[in-house]
Amino acid sequence: MKKILQEPLFQFLLIALLLLGGERLINADDYLNNYADQQYHIVVDDQVLLQFMQLQAKTFKPEEAMASLTALSVGDRQRLVDDYARNEALFREAMALNLNQNDQIIRRRLIQKMDYLAQGFYDDIEPLTKDDLLAYYAEHQQNYKKPASATFTHVFISSEKRSVEEAKILAVKLHSQLIIEHVPFENAPRYGERFLYHRNYVNRDDDEIGSHFGDGFQQQLFDYQISDQWQGPVQSNFGWHLVLLVKNTPAYIPEFTEIASTVFADTQRQQQQELKRQAIDGLMAKYKISDQGLNQ
Repeated sequence: MKKILQEPLFQFLLIALLLLGGERLINADDYLNNYADQQYHIVVDDQVLLQFMQLQAKTFKPEEAMASLTALSVGDRQRLVDDYARNEALFREAMALNLNQNDQIIRRRLIQKMDYLAQGFYDDIEPLTKDDLLAYYAEHQQNYKKPASATFTHVFISSEKRSVEEAKILAVKLHSQLIIEHVPFENAPRYGERFLYHRNYVNRDDDEIGSHFGDGFQQQLFDYQISDQWQGPVQSNFGWHLVLLVKNTPAYIPEFTEIASTVFADTQRQQQQELKRQAIDGLMAKYKISDQGLNQ
């Protein structure tokens, strides 16, 4: 130990430490004041305001933000500076009090914010071309399929308080009457019994018809041809029906030109989701994940 104390290098380091400690002790107040100045000094410049404006607007368009900032009057700029400074002061005070620690709400908000930021700057994406839209349409045609639909009215004979065969006999008899009297669409409510759902169905999808009458009725209805004559009887889950079918549209996939705007929106949404996925994958690539659960 004595030999180490006699070493010139050790003595030099010891003297330097004593001098540095003495200087810090003497100027302690200056260090505290400088720290306080930094802690309570909010610097605002155009770059800060640009970022603040874009975050407030939830849109990242630097050129538009710069144009808006440049066009601000002195009073409007001061109000913007005051808004930013207020937020920054509240943020610093909250951090000083460690209010961000163990707060699940703040944690969730930060995750949401990072998820939002991961979307990137959509304005930098190459504009979609017609070929892009046609390719998306070709791949996802089934998503745009329109269901079969029908317009019809019906006259109902219930099998709830009578047998199915008795109800059918009444329906056959009533069918003849409807044909002889040439009963039109609008007069159908004058005949038959009250039905649980509707009397008239106008441009109703096959799923809705099936849910009201049953699958057997639905299938037979869409097998009928459009006619000005009453058809049936057709059995449902509730009894028998005489049907006047005036429109029968099979399921179909619209042409691209009919739904171009919808395809554009869907293609753009997929493009943005892919951009976001790639951004998050890039973030996740930096992390090593270790599952240390009890079953591992």
